[in-house]
Amino acid sequence: MTPDNPLSELLVDLEDFHPLTRKQAINKLTDLGDKSVIPKIIEILLNDKPALVRQAAAQYFQKNVSDKSSVPALIQSLKDPEEIVRGAAASALGAIKDKSAVIDLCAALKDESQHVRWAAIHNLAKIGDKAAINALIELINDPEEILNIKDSAKEALRQLRLC
Repeated sequence: MTPDNPLSELLVDLEDFHPLTRKQAINKLTDLGDKSVIPKIIEILLNDKPALVRQAAAQYFQKNVSDKSSVPALIQSLKDPEEIVRGAAASALGAIKDKSAVIDLCAALKDESQHVRWAAIHNLAKIGDKAAINALIELINDPEEILNIKDSAKEALRQLRLC
């Protein structure tokens, strides 16, 4: 990378054939904090084939939370076929704390993946919107839900009731 223009080289790396190169470029762009790359990162989040690259794109928004233009794409990514992307999207939405994501995070409480359900619970608590209370109670009362998920939901419920 050239020291005088790291951004241009990283933008080239985002188009690289190798997924790891694209993932590493996203991680480096995260540290730069340049908002001009946000549309490209959103495009990658929604369209890149390897899940690890889409996950890195979601994680970019978890660390760069000042821009809410990513929220619709992150909400869409809650329905990604890969659980690592869905979990990362839930975490990014919690970091951004946009209340428009609460309904979709509540829907993620029914995800087949325990990891995604846990991420949805944790990040609903971070957002702090009491609109999530009924969905959390429903999850706690689900006889088929596993104990650690129920315990996490109880803790989130306590936090929401304190808001």
